[in-house]
Amino acid sequence: MTAKSMTGYGKIMTGNELCDIKVEMKSVNSRYFDCNVRMPRLFNFMEITLKNVLKDVLVRGKVDVNIDLKLKKQQYKPVLRQDAVESYMNVLTELKERFGVHGKISLEHILNFNDILETEETDDLGQRLSDFVIECIKTCAAEMDGMRLLEGRNLADDIKARLSTITAIAADIDINREGVYEYWREKFEKRMADFGVDAEDKIVQEAAVMAEKADISEEITRIASHVEQFRNIIDTEKESGKKLDFMCQELNREFNTIGSKSGKTAIINNVVQAKSEIEKIREQVQNLV
Repeated sequence: MTAKSMTGYGKIMTGNELCDIKVEMKSVNSRYFDCNVRMPRLFNFMEITLKNVLKDVLVRGKVDVNIDLKLKKQQYKPVLRQDAVESYMNVLTELKERFGVHGKISLEHILNFNDILETEETDDLGQRLSDFVIECIKTCAAEMDGMRLLEGRNLADDIKARLSTITAIAADIDINREGVYEYWREKFEKRMADFGVDAEDKIVQEAAVMAEKADISEEITRIASHVEQFRNIIDTEKESGKKLDFMCQELNREFNTIGSKSGKTAIINNVVQAKSEIEKIREQVQNLV
């Protein structure tokens, strides 16, 4: 199992003895599952069912679905409104008699009135097609999910490469943190010399305090742990996007702490580089289910 992208596209065209059908769907990033289905009116009764089927497969993302249907059997049949025909016949007969109109009342005259025919469904065609439509939706969703899985693998590869970069940066920081005591002692010695003051004991004490405050060994350890968790989530969890977004925040927090503790230029540069990589990872994570 690996991470999946929320971006994908699927299309199928098939049919049975009752109809030909084409299903298209596409998905993009979304914080939640958001589905819009366009379909023939005879399937309106199953809209919620279709959305639940899609959510089970796709989990998250903004999904647009379009269902086109061509029926092989007539869905509606014309029905004659006999009461309307009778009323029109009576009116036309009265018109002839009262005003002396010549000629016969013909079928053409009656058909000029557009309310003498109605339509009704021939049978429960929508119900008979419901299982077939659901299977088509599942097939199309599976095709799109395969595309999302492939895209997810590409995103995961990019994220893992950037995690390796972050690990290397953390290693550089770990090396650069050596000599922190000497760094602060030299800084305090220079400051005291500028004031013409000789305070060796005070310098040693202050340098030791600052070195202790600047200790970033815990942050380095936590960064390594976060990176390991990050990789594990990508490789093992189907729905990883939200967790990985949180892990990005945690990584960013550790590097911010390192930056605030350290005054060494080399470490500050490392922190800036690491935060840039984390931001790029976060952009990729936004695409994951």
